[in-house]
Amino acid sequence: MKIFLFGGAFDPPHLGHQYITKNLLKKGLADEVWYVPVKSHPFSKQMSSVEHRLAMLNLLINGDFRIKIETYELEKQGVSYSHETLDALAKKYPEHEFSWVIGSDNLNKFHLWSGGEGRSFRELLKNYSFYVYPRQGFEFSPLYENMIALEEMKEVVVSSTNVREALSKGESILEFVDPKVAEFIEENGLYQS
Repeated sequence: MKIFLFGGAFDPPHLGHQYITKNLLKKGLADEVWYVPVKSHPFSKQMSSVEHRLAMLNLLINGDFRIKIETYELEKQGVSYSHETLDALAKKYPEHEFSWVIGSDNLNKFHLWSGGEGRSFRELLKNYSFYVYPRQGFEFSPLYENMIALEEMKEVVVSSTNVREALSKGESILEFVDPKVAEFIEENGLYQS
């Protein structure tokens, strides 16, 4: 099967994540999409608890058997690198072909991506395909070899930062997140200033 890994903090997961996932499946680019929530971010982001982020992702999946949560990065020690994750999953599931999906906002910093242990982003691209979806305000540039621009997708405007900022101002987030995720956030008092 062709598996797309979709990594991120998912803090919180929003309608953009849902739109991208459903489109990858609908267009037949992927047989399954696996969300890969990060535990320890290489760029030192502060995040909500793993339990809350997993609960919100499960609400977003809403029982679709083609969408899974892969907990490899949550279970390993230390910082998570995409290359290590891809290598580990390719070894664990040799019957699958793995690719990674990223937003165009990641492209200008992609040269900083590594696999740890001195591995370069070019080695990562040599071994795996990266599919790039459009983010508002970010061009498909630079596109490296083995990167595929998903130009037919509409731009993703919403970000987790938008959601957290709206909540800190006491504004509604229903235009940004699934109603079940909004309810979970409210019930658990998440992202309140």
